[in-house]
Amino acid sequence: IFLCGFVYPVCAHAFWSANGFLSAFAKEPLWGTGVIDLAGSGPVHMCGGVAALVMALVLGPRRGRFHDDDGNVLEEPKPMGPHSVALQFLGTFALWFGWYG
Repeated sequence: IFLCGFVYPVCAHAFWSANGFLSAFAKEPLWGTGVIDLAGSGPVHMCGGVAALVMALVLGPRRGRFHDDDGNVLEEPKPMGPHSVALQFLGTFALWFGWYG
């Protein structure tokens, strides 16, 4: 809710509004040219990428993979378990269906 209700609108305003500091149409655009966006992909992917990076830093590495239960570093990371091919197919189909409709 925070990402959709606050962060994305602020980023979209900075890019697309004539008053936004990243806009190419501002009175004093960033670095003299501002940001020229192609089909709206800039703010969308920037917000998603930065949000993913922040959450990866907040969550940290997987428990038990790099450290034992006492917090000691393992000599080798524990191998990851097998992945579900059925869920991989389902996710791929959902993306395909959402893209092509």
